[in-house]
Amino acid sequence: MKAGTMRSARIVVLIAAFACVLFLSPVTAIYGERRGRGRRAGYDEQSSSSACRRLQRLSTHEPSESESIRSEGGTFELSTEEDNEELECAGVAFFRKTIERDAMSLPQYAGADLLLYVVRGEGRLGIVFPGCPETYREDESSFQGRRSRRRSSERRGEEDDEDSSQKVRRIRRGDVIAIFAGAAYWSYNDGNEPLQMVAIADTSNPQNQNRRDYSSFPLAGPGSSSGGGGRREEEGEEESRGRRGVGNNILAGFNTRTLAQSLDVELETARRLQQNQHSRFFARVERGRRLSLPAPRSRSRSPYAGRQRQWGREDSAENGVEELVCPMRVKHNADNPEDADVYVRDGGRMNIVNRYKLPALKYLGLGAERVILRPRASFVPSWRMNAHAIMYVTRGEGRIEVVGDEGRSVFDGRVKEGQFIVIPQFYAVVKRAGEDGLEYITFTTSDNSYRSTLAGRQSVLKAMPEEVLRAAYRIDQNDARQVMRNREHDTLILPPSSSSLSGSGRYNQDQQQNVTSLLVQVA
Repeated sequence: MKAGTMRSARIVVLIAAFACVLFLSPVTAIYGERRGRGRRAGYDEQSSSSACRRLQRLSTHEPSESESIRSEGGTFELSTEEDNEELECAGVAFFRKTIERDAMSLPQYAGADLLLYVVRGEGRLGIVFPGCPETYREDESSFQGRRSRRRSSERRGEEDDEDSSQKVRRIRRGDVIAIFAGAAYWSYNDGNEPLQMVAIADTSNPQNQNRRDYSSFPLAGPGSSSGGGGRREEEGEEESRGRRGVGNNILAGFNTRTLAQSLDVELETARRLQQNQHSRFFARVERGRRLSLPAPRSRSRSPYAGRQRQWGREDSAENGVEELVCPMRVKHNADNPEDADVYVRDGGRMNIVNRYKLPALKYLGLGAERVILRPRASFVPSWRMNAHAIMYVTRGEGRIEVVGDEGRSVFDGRVKEGQFIVIPQFYAVVKRAGEDGLEYITFTTSDNSYRSTLAGRQSVLKAMPEEVLRAAYRIDQNDARQVMRNREHDTLILPPSSSSLSGSGRYNQDQQQNVTSLLVQVA
């Protein structure tokens, strides 16, 4: 009797395991494959290292080197590896998107993982994950109530006319947002100012098996054969470059009858999906009308929360995918002072967004750092051990020095708002804010970036024996102890020195020369 009971229990366990495997959604397959794989797995290392070796000088760049699309609904600017050797070294593309008030960025999906940062404004963002249910609706009733109404409608054979969608997120300045390759997404500006975002596209990720350059696949807009030059002028759209990286409406490429049959709609409806939208990339909502979208819910009211608590009871038939994957958090605000990882009075602060703060990043292998430097403050000389960095200035200006692998300066100049610069892995860099301060977002090609520093409490020079410093740099004991101890209480951000505050230009010049000399010796 006991043996029979044990056999029955084993059979039940095996059936349950088989059901879990059978009903795993595409989401689990996609993201499970990413887990545990390094970003550089399958990466064309030879091409990347060749591009990095060719770098003789670094430069600041505007985001519109490859493509610039302007319309009355917004502006899209793109820089790709084809036009920027530094981006080729890092294996990413960079773009900036500005959406005007009451306008939207048309639905699309990208051929690479994206990491976005909201520079200014606020709005709504929708990301569609395959296999996740449309559980967000306009009414504010409970999830269980909606589900019971749907079941009762199905029993009566009635259609449920209530609008539904996957989660629509509220986004605002400072948000870092992760979007997976192939996931359809759209954004809408319902705020009172332009909504501007910058982003990197990880074209070197092994998930991008198509080609090693940025490509987007619009789900709306004109088709490839619908030139419509006169209409395009009416929409106020102009193109400064060729259509590099930005495609046309993929629905327009299908045979109209095939599309109508696939969607089970009238032929004319399918034709409208292919031809009605003449604006490319952006569309302005009709004047006097705003999109009615589901309101974001707090975490405590998430439709998945109750189902997680009831796991194994009345919802035991579910496969667990919706509870584990669909409510995955894909954004984190990096402008919150209370969440700062480094804070220095009169110096500034730094917010790090890595796989620990935003677990979705472990599937992308990307990260971000938000840094705000007060006037004349500086960021310690340092180099990244496991990532390239793409730095975009959001406000202010400052001076940057970068030293390359041959021990020579590859960049020594000023950066200002709206520019970006690529800092390759292992290149040593020091940053100093100008009179108005310096604020920037840095994207990293690692979800948990490490750096070594030449100053501060974690300085590599401080961690070495004094005799090693004296022998390596041929300095006396006093100089060695100053190098090791003068900054031992400082962190990554250095506040302005008393001499710089008093305006001693000669001191600042000598100090800058000393830092440059030290960077060259270490490199």
